[in-house]
Amino acid sequence: MKTAVITGAGGAMGSELVKALEKEDVTCILIERERDLLGELVHMLDGNKHFFYKADFTNQKDIQNIISNIISKHQKIDYLFNVAGIGIYKKLEDLTLSEWRASMDINVNSIFLFSKGLLPLLKNSKNAMVLSFGSGMGIYPKENRVAYCASKFALRGLSLTLSREFKGRGVDFVLLTLGSVMTDFGTGGLIYRKKLETNGKKYLNVEEVISKVIEIIKLSSRKEEYTLFPEGYEEETK
Repeated sequence: MKTAVITGAGGAMGSELVKALEKEDVTCILIERERDLLGELVHMLDGNKHFFYKADFTNQKDIQNIISNIISKHQKIDYLFNVAGIGIYKKLEDLTLSEWRASMDINVNSIFLFSKGLLPLLKNSKNAMVLSFGSGMGIYPKENRVAYCASKFALRGLSLTLSREFKGRGVDFVLLTLGSVMTDFGTGGLIYRKKLETNGKKYLNVEEVISKVIEIIKLSSRKEEYTLFPEGYEEETK
């Protein structure tokens, strides 16, 4: 049986991923800021198959404690899904140092810590994968999003470098770089996105993103990066 760690398991993307993994008979280790954020996923925790850990993704000690607990209870990890993220969209004049630090801690540092800390268990799997959710804003800079873009550029560098560092060593580091997705992530939420959609902007839906993730899981040979953009996304960034 396969075992997966999912950070940010209670968000729109994370929860849909957990549901898809359960259908694939994967044991899920759910990590989220609060148990209440898991919503309808809470029922999965009633048995002994799935596990939950509470974590502040800006707190290194929290993350390291979770890693220690996982190592003490599991022999191997087959998949690490770095879904947790934060989207602070502000221009430099309005951005605080705490917001900058939170962006880097959640979008970059937590991924480094989980990847490094769980590496011994990932190495025990025959076809392990660390999949991180990147953004087109990590390729195309966007004004008034300095913290978000900087963190996603850093994540892209981290993931692609590790992909080459571990090539042929049994752990695939994969970056799934996404365009705009119809979720409440970032500024404005769903209402704002629905309004933009009405005016013609295109969005990915969560289901097609997770379908792509499951497709990548099943590949015997994986690329270092996959991109999934809605129609017109690249033109919008110019």
